[in-house]
Amino acid sequence: MHRLKLTWLGNEGSIAQTTATFRTILWITISYYIGRFMIGLLVGANAVYRVVEVAKIMASSPTSGNQFGGNPPPKNTVGGLLVWGRILFILSFVAFTIYLIAKTRKHIRSKYGIPEQSCHGCEDFCCALWCHWCTVAQMGRHTADYETYAALCCSENGQPPHVPSVEIVGHPRHFHPSNGTGGIV
Repeated sequence: MHRLKLTWLGNEGSIAQTTATFRTILWITISYYIGRFMIGLLVGANAVYRVVEVAKIMASSPTSGNQFGGNPPPKNTVGGLLVWGRILFILSFVAFTIYLIAKTRKHIRSKYGIPEQSCHGCEDFCCALWCHWCTVAQMGRHTADYETYAALCCSENGQPPHVPSVEIVGHPRHFHPSNGTGGIV
C-alpha cells in the first residue's frame, strides 16, 4: 500500500499521509493478535471458573436423578458474552482485511488499466474474500520488479530503499529486453 501511495484505509494520499501506512497496518495487526490472545485468556479463565462452579454444585447437592440436584445448571452470561465478543472481534478484523485487499486491488486495476475478467462488478471483493493470500501475492508482483530487486520483509515498501518506484507505461508487466537490464518499461 505504501508503494502505491495509499493510506492505511486504502485511499490515495500525499506522501505525508502515506508515510506511516506500513507502521499503522503493522500496529493494527499486532493489536489484533494481542487482543485476540487476551480475550482468549478471559474465555479460558471463565470456562475454568464455570467447571469449578458446576463441580461445587454437583458435590454439595444430593443426586436426585439430575446431575445438579434437581436444580437447572447455572447460567453463564459472562462466558457467553466473552465468546460472542471474541467472535465479533475476529470477524471485524477479517472484514477490515478483506475490505483493504479489495480496495487496494481495485486501485491497482484502475491505475494500470487491468480489466475485470470474471465476476464483473465484484471481482476484487471475490478475490479478496476467497483467495486473499493469492491476491496479495498478485498485487505484489504487479507493483514491484522482483526479478531485478529482492524483496525485504518488514520494510516500508517490501523492497530495499534504493529501489526506484515502479511506474509502468502500458501493460503492468511489460518487460523490455532491449534496454539491457530486462527491467520494466
